[in-house]
Amino acid sequence: MTTQLILLGTRRPDTDDDFKAYVSVAGPLFAAAGGTWNGQFDRVDDLAGEGPDQVRIMDFPDEDTIRALFGSAEYRQVIPLRDKAFEELRIIVATTAP
Repeated sequence: MTTQLILLGTRRPDTDDDFKAYVSVAGPLFAAAGGTWNGQFDRVDDLAGEGPDQVRIMDFPDEDTIRALFGSAEYRQVIPLRDKAFEELRIIVATTAP
């Protein structure tokens, strides 16, 4: 069963270099784990509540693959860049509802 990784993020102002550095390492790690883009969206407007600036969705083979990726030493090394680039970031593992 395909499992989705959903990233809901609001970037910190003036952190383009940190964001690019994070993506340059995290992107290949996600791809090596079998992640493929399902959608990449930027917020246009909020109709209820306040949403994140960015929504990213990736498909992975299964939940265990995602957990192994985020628990890996390689990914843990980029967490400081991630934390500098994002004011707020929610990372969600989801599957299609039956």
